[in-house]
Amino acid sequence: MGEAFTQKGIANEALKLLMKLAPDLNVMQIHAKTTSDNIASQKVLMKNGFERISINEEIGAVSGQKLTFFHYRRNL
Repeated sequence: MGEAFTQKGIANEALKLLMKLAPDLNVMQIHAKTTSDNIASQKVLMKNGFERISINEEIGAVSGQKLTFFHYRRNL
Protein backbone atom coordinates (compact mmCIF):
# COMPACT_ATOMS: atom_id res chain seq x y z
CA MET A 1 0.00 0.00 0.00
CA GLY A 2 1.21 3.50 -0.66
CA GLU A 3 1.89 5.82 2.26
CA ALA A 4 -1.24 7.87 1.51
CA PHE A 5 -3.34 4.77 2.23
CA THR A 6 -1.69 3.49 5.41
CA GLN A 7 -3.46 3.31 8.77
CA LYS A 8 -6.87 3.17 7.10
CA GLY A 9 -7.45 -0.61 7.25
CA ILE A 10 -7.32 -0.99 3.47
CA ALA A 11 -4.65 -3.72 3.45
CA ASN A 12 -6.53 -5.63 6.14
CA GLU A 13 -9.81 -5.45 4.21
CA ALA A 14 -8.11 -6.42 0.94
CA LEU A 15 -6.54 -9.46 2.57
CA LYS A 16 -9.86 -10.50 4.11
CA LEU A 17 -11.51 -10.24 0.70
CA LEU A 18 -8.74 -12.30 -0.91
CA MET A 19 -9.14 -15.02 1.73
CA LYS A 20 -12.91 -15.01 1.24
CA LEU A 21 -12.62 -15.40 -2.54
CA ALA A 22 -9.70 -17.86 -2.56
CA PRO A 23 -11.68 -21.09 -2.00
CA ASP A 24 -13.93 -20.26 -4.98
CA LEU A 25 -10.74 -20.10 -7.07
CA ASN A 26 -9.46 -23.43 -5.65
CA VAL A 27 -6.69 -21.62 -3.78
CA MET A 28 -5.91 -23.61 -0.64
CA GLN A 29 -2.89 -21.69 0.62
CA ILE A 30 -1.70 -18.08 0.44
CA HIS A 31 1.94 -17.00 0.76
CA ALA A 32 3.11 -13.50 1.62
CA LYS A 33 6.47 -11.79 1.97
CA THR A 34 7.45 -8.53 3.63
CA THR A 35 10.61 -6.83 4.77
CA SER A 36 11.63 -7.18 8.39
CA ASP A 37 11.15 -3.46 9.02
CA ASN A 38 7.58 -3.38 7.65
CA ILE A 39 5.86 -3.83 11.00
CA ALA A 40 2.44 -2.74 9.69
CA SER A 41 2.35 -5.50 7.06
CA GLN A 42 3.53 -8.06 9.60
CA LYS A 43 0.69 -7.06 11.93
CA VAL A 44 -1.90 -7.34 9.14
CA LEU A 45 -0.68 -10.82 8.25
CA MET A 46 -0.56 -12.06 11.84
CA LYS A 47 -3.99 -10.54 12.57
CA ASN A 48 -5.37 -12.58 9.68
CA GLY A 49 -3.96 -15.91 10.79
CA PHE A 50 -0.75 -16.08 8.78
CA GLU A 51 2.27 -17.78 10.31
CA ARG A 52 5.86 -16.76 9.70
CA ILE A 53 7.56 -19.71 8.05
CA SER A 54 11.01 -18.42 7.13
CA ILE A 55 13.43 -15.51 7.05
CA ASN A 56 15.97 -14.81 4.33
CA GLU A 57 18.16 -12.05 2.95
CA GLU A 58 17.91 -10.79 -0.62
CA ILE A 59 19.20 -7.87 -2.60
CA GLY A 60 16.35 -5.36 -2.96
CA ALA A 61 15.31 -4.81 -6.58
CA VAL A 62 14.81 -1.07 -6.09
CA SER A 63 17.44 -0.19 -3.51
CA GLY A 64 20.15 -2.68 -4.45
CA GLN A 65 20.73 -3.13 -0.71
CA LYS A 66 20.59 -6.36 1.26
CA LEU A 67 17.18 -6.70 2.91
CA THR A 68 15.79 -9.22 5.35
CA PHE A 69 12.46 -10.71 4.30
CA PHE A 70 9.90 -12.54 6.41
CA HIS A 71 7.86 -15.19 4.61
CA TYR A 72 4.33 -16.06 5.78
CA ARG A 73 1.76 -18.69 4.94
CA ARG A 74 -1.91 -19.29 5.64
CA ASN A 75 -3.76 -22.50 4.86
CA LEU A 76 -7.39 -21.96 3.94
